[in-house]
Amino acid sequence: MRIYILGICGTFMSGIAQLAKEKGYEVSGCDENIYPPMNEILENLNINIDKGYQENFYSKAVDLYIVGNVISRGNSLMEKILDENGSFTSGPEFLFNHLLKDRHVVSIAGTHGKTTTSAMIAKIFIDSGKDVGYLIAGKVKDFSTAARVGTDKIFIIESDEYDTAFFDKRSKFIHYRPSTLLINNLEFDHADIFENLEEIQKQFHHLIRALPKKVKVLFPINDENISDLFNKGIYSIPVPFNFEYSEKGWSIKIEEEKTSTFQILFNGKLQSEISLKVFGEHNIRNAFAAYVTAASLGVKKEFIDQSLSKFSGIERRMDFLGEKNSVYVYDDFAHHPTAIKFSLKALRNKDPRKKIVCLLEMRSNTMSKGFHDNLIVDSLVDADEVYLFSENKEQLKKLASQKKEINFCDTTEDFIEILNSKVYENTNIICFSNGSFDGIQSKIIENL
Repeated sequence: MRIYILGICGTFMSGIAQLAKEKGYEVSGCDENIYPPMNEILENLNINIDKGYQENFYSKAVDLYIVGNVISRGNSLMEKILDENGSFTSGPEFLFNHLLKDRHVVSIAGTHGKTTTSAMIAKIFIDSGKDVGYLIAGKVKDFSTAARVGTDKIFIIESDEYDTAFFDKRSKFIHYRPSTLLINNLEFDHADIFENLEEIQKQFHHLIRALPKKVKVLFPINDENISDLFNKGIYSIPVPFNFEYSEKGWSIKIEEEKTSTFQILFNGKLQSEISLKVFGEHNIRNAFAAYVTAASLGVKKEFIDQSLSKFSGIERRMDFLGEKNSVYVYDDFAHHPTAIKFSLKALRNKDPRKKIVCLLEMRSNTMSKGFHDNLIVDSLVDADEVYLFSENKEQLKKLASQKKEINFCDTTEDFIEILNSKVYENTNIICFSNGSFDGIQSKIIENL
């Protein structure tokens, strides 16, 4: 089968390309932005990538076009496919029909931590000797690839609520029909497609309504937005876990947050004590969710303990890049106030005596349009100096006026000038962005 993928360099679509290639399909595709590491991964698999979306990329020899959600009407190649009555489908629909249909799908959903939690669960199964399949939208330090078909019945997939395609506005996760569903948390995000939290909850409830009775739905009992979601009706088997100590069901005790050591209990009885290599309360929460999910699928706790304690993390998730003259530079993908707050708190607890300089690119639609402005200042409380970047200059001025520690820069070069004019010592510099951030991370290291 010959397939052609529109938007092939996106983390999700490149994962589909890798899976299809492993299945023996002939794969090629195109994208407007061809950038590492995705283009390098695909090229190493001999997957050809065309630059742009020109209509002459259309070929009758292609059996099926897979259309990423970055594509809209008016796209030259898409218009040609429509005019020629070419066969096309969305990425999630292709994934289900060609890879997931006969698998036990473990779906990891929620606003934060999907990538890390998905990787943790996949690692647990692999370390226990299972050849599971997975698709993870990030570069996992413990894996050589972010997508794998696997021979085991189980397939682990990071499941986001973003829309499927221009012709299918349902959330992607609707298509996966999971046999096990983890909802790790739920907050407002993706303001470019959702007007409010209720619209996101509606998509989650479409998913829940479509699940068979025997499906286990795992969730933190402390999350009010998930509780509100379930008040609309849940028809499968609820499996709650508690981020606070409880004598009923799954719960947790954080023994020493600085070193990320914690205890897991069931009905008040100790099950495991785990020390993570990655740090921070957010990673403890991700690991706890991964533990409960794996345990619900029958993995022995000895395998879970060992696997989680050796988990190395995800690139661009509190990713240490280098150090010069007692200044440590970190890169983090976080772009929601809650995730930013967790990351800064983790860095403060890890190195309480170090100064924290935070650079935040307010790049996502939700952030740049000001939907989280009322939460941003509070999310930055653990930073000693803050530099904001956004195309919305009025937003920057407004936020900077609220706290003396908050500043703003028009360009990344502006910050490099500030960096060169100061002497930083015993400092952590952390860069938050869900984009490339104009390569400021490496520029900082070069200029220290």
